[in-house]
Amino acid sequence: MEKMIHKSVRLPADLVEYINSQPGSDFTNKLVHLLTDCKNGDLERKLMLQRYDEQISERRKRLDGLVQCINKVTLISHHVEALVNEVDAAEQECP
Repeated sequence: MEKMIHKSVRLPADLVEYINSQPGSDFTNKLVHLLTDCKNGDLERKLMLQRYDEQISERRKRLDGLVQCINKVTLISHHVEALVNEVDAAEQECP
């Protein structure tokens, strides 16, 4: 078992109530359990944020690819529209 260091702390009543509501045999056990959960949760949150960052990066790449496709389609559409306008103009010149 780890060496326990004795400390005296002052806590607001609402935090004492929260700590006492945690599972454990006594106040120290409850506080240690709560702090350990927070400490372990930090690592889990960091890993989860890393996964989210990777997903965001992948989706940005996918979105960039889709935007490029949309830009190509838009360019083709403008070329087709210009060709249609040329055909319409030619039809009006040659009755």
